[in-house]
Amino acid sequence: MKKLQYVIHFYVIFSLFNCSPAENKPRVIITTDINNAGGDPDDKQSLVHVLWYADELDIVGIIPDYWNGKGYEASMEVIDTYRKDFTEYGFKDKGYPDPESVKELFAEDPGSARKMIIQESTRSKEPLYILIWGQMTTFQEALFEAPEIADRVRILTIGTGVKYGPADEQVGEKCDVVNWNGRGRNEIYNDERFNDLWWLESNWTYNGMFMGEGPRIMFEKLSTYGSMGTFIKTATKGHDWAQYFRVGDTPTVLYLIDPSNNIEDPSIGSWAGKFKKPFPEKRPSYWTDDNGEIFWDYSDPCNSWENVIEMYAFNKNTLFQRR
Repeated sequence: MKKLQYVIHFYVIFSLFNCSPAENKPRVIITTDINNAGGDPDDKQSLVHVLWYADELDIVGIIPDYWNGKGYEASMEVIDTYRKDFTEYGFKDKGYPDPESVKELFAEDPGSARKMIIQESTRSKEPLYILIWGQMTTFQEALFEAPEIADRVRILTIGTGVKYGPADEQVGEKCDVVNWNGRGRNEIYNDERFNDLWWLESNWTYNGMFMGEGPRIMFEKLSTYGSMGTFIKTATKGHDWAQYFRVGDTPTVLYLIDPSNNIEDPSIGSWAGKFKKPFPEKRPSYWTDDNGEIFWDYSDPCNSWENVIEMYAFNKNTLFQRR
């Protein structure tokens, strides 16, 4: 099966940089609100997409923490498609993990999920990257249970802050709307024990994934690639508004696999967009959406709300330009 990318032919890029995708794989845990409760199909698409890069990441755990929405069952649907393509297209020879070992990566309940985060954070001297696709409660509980892991993990979160306004072109109506999937976020952010936590928080930037006709074109193209590609399309059944490559969680993956990215410094800019440190003294390892030359009060955005449309457009474009 031909290697799939979002826009850029990844192996061509790697050959240009004269390095192997098998080297220096980031260690990764993913928490996702994938579910079978009728939620946003982007979670299923994103899980398929990250498994297409399972040869380039050292995925050590996946936590489907929408426990009441049959998140584990929804994940197993994705694994079934992975299993079919693994056999059909010779994934083993391409360096992909076998389906049974991938299946064993999934936590089945909150207790095993917390245990996974704590154990994996101390298993290696290398940092553990935790990609949080949804609410932050699972990570928050693990962190509060074992605060010492704060200097061993690096978290990349999507839309988990106070996202002042709806994530669409109508943004700007209100400046105090709390994002629906922010549970657990403020408990961490407001706890001074974790001011030094390495944290890349994308509140608006990730929306660059949805811009233009590219996502619709990719949706049709990718749906022809094996069982996993078919699943990307069937996952949107009953969601007429989602008929495109809706992988809003994917920027966390793009950040790690961009071969030209310095993953130590989100301010440089990458396939995931460009970010800045709004509070470099108090939070020296916290980055969020870059404001460029736009005036923006990160401490209290309501003070700069007249610039929100411009700010939102700028954030999205830092990803779109590199996508």
